[in-house]
Parts: sequence; structure tokens; C-alpha cells
Amino acid sequence: MSDPRRMPRQLGAFLIDKELWHGSHSTVYLARDSRDSAAVALKVLYASPEFPLEQQKRTARREASRLKVLSHENIVPLRKHGEIDGLPYLSFPFIEGQGLDVICKANTVALEPLLRALVKVCHALHHAHRQGILHRDLKPRNILIDQRVQPYVLDWGLAWKMGDKSEGSVQSIVGTPAYMSPEQARGEEQSLTPATDVYSLGAILYHVLTGKPPFEAGTSWKTMQMAMSLPPRPPSQLKTTVDLKMERVVLWALEKDPERRYASAESMAEDMQRALDNEKPRGPAGVLGRLFGRK
Repeated sequence: MSDPRRMPRQLGAFLIDKELWHGSHSTVYLARDSRDSAAVALKVLYASPEFPLEQQKRTARREASRLKVLSHENIVPLRKHGEIDGLPYLSFPFIEGQGLDVICKANTVALEPLLRALVKVCHALHHAHRQGILHRDLKPRNILIDQRVQPYVLDWGLAWKMGDKSEGSVQSIVGTPAYMSPEQARGEEQSLTPATDVYSLGAILYHVLTGKPPFEAGTSWKTMQMAMSLPPRPPSQLKTTVDLKMERVVLWALEKDPERRYASAESMAEDMQRALDNEKPRGPAGVLGRLFGRK
């Protein structure tokens, strides 16, 4: 258990089949829970110099507490959590599928079904926001697409309870630079709102449409600087087949000022659906909306 590079045969009550994913401080296994024979995705968090064991335990407890208040068909539910030989774990129902990042790279799913899947992802995030939870690390890899092209939002390890000043943050900046909002890149943790997840959803939509995120540089810092200071290149300039109505949705979601983005992930979903139905998107109901008389 102390060496995450060696795949164990069994962890506590979990019989290990294979490794699904391995990161710098956690590993996800396909396993079978011997207590009920259920196939599960078992996430085990390991200590490292950057992530001491006690911090990992707090991270796992926080992720579990966030998932316990979420109940949506497009959010993978938590089954169990606890510790195995002193290491924190979380288990989830195993869902056969691929990450959206893999699908985009391999181009194995048609565009329209993927866009309809992203509409559902927006609704799932709106559900989380209504419970006061921000994801803070939305990216293609954290969206699982099953064989029916149904999406599931994964990895709530960085999830944030809005307005909870007791949480704090070990790092001043958390998330993935290529999909991170400008305010998140500036480290404004306590002032984050659903608009930061809306930005990430816009960056994911940009990736689905163009094959790449809106900003990408040689280093994380340069990528964040671009997100904070430069306008995104319109998707249609990268790929001429991009629908201009869907492009409007992307660019509204990627506004630098959170007040100029969609007020909710649900309103973004509604505009995406309008674009898919060949209808004109309405746009955000914030500053831009007020300019045109909408409330």
C-alpha cells in the first residue's frame, strides 16, 4: 500500500482488477467490493512531499462531504469512503466509458451527441451550484462519457463550499490552468461564484468544438496569464465548420468579467440547446442582458 506504483491484489474489502488511472497523488482502480460483489472505481489517495497524509485525509473527507449532498443522474455518486491501512479512499459505481479528453483526441463520437452531452453536464453543475458547491476543476478528463454518450462529472476533490471561509486553501491557486477562470487564476478563492465553473464549461465547449482549449502555453503560469489578459480566438477562426450560434455561447461563457458571463450553468445549457435547435441564443442576463432591457 505504501508504494502506489505497485498494483495490489486487494485493498481492504476491495479485490483489485486493474488500474484505471494514476496521478501524482492518487490512483483509481477497477475493483470489486467483496461485501456486495459490486464493481467499483476505487480512488486511493497517497501521501507525497506536496500532499502530506493528513492533508490527503482532509481532501478525501471534503470530497465525500460534497458528494453526499449531490444527487443528479450525471454526477457519479459516492458509494463508500474511509481508510485502508491508514490511507484515505472513496469508492464509486464503476461506469464503462472514456474521458471526454480521450474522445476529443480520438474523434470517436460525432459532434452533436457530444454537445448534447455537455448540455446535461451544465444541468449537473447547476444542481451542484444550487447546493452551494463549486467544482473548481472542470476539464475534459473529469467528464466521463459512457457508451450511450451519457456524461458523468467526476473528481470533486477540489470542490468548494461557497461562502465557507473556514475551509481555506492550502494552495493559493488550484485547478487546471487551460480551463481555469481568470478570477481563479488570480487566486481569488473566497470570491468565487458559479461563474467560475461556467467559464470552465465554456473552455470545455471550446475544446469540443476546436480540438484544443482556448488558451495553451508552454507553462502553467503563461497559460494563466493568457486567460487573465487575452481574448480567446473565436472558434470559427480555428475551425470554419463551427456553428456561429454555438460560438456565441462559447464566447459569452468565456467573458473575463464574471458579471458578463451566464448567470448560471442552467442558462448556458438553455442557450446551447437553442443553438442545437438552430435558434438564436439569448445570451447572459447580466450586464449584456441589461443593456438590451432584460432582467
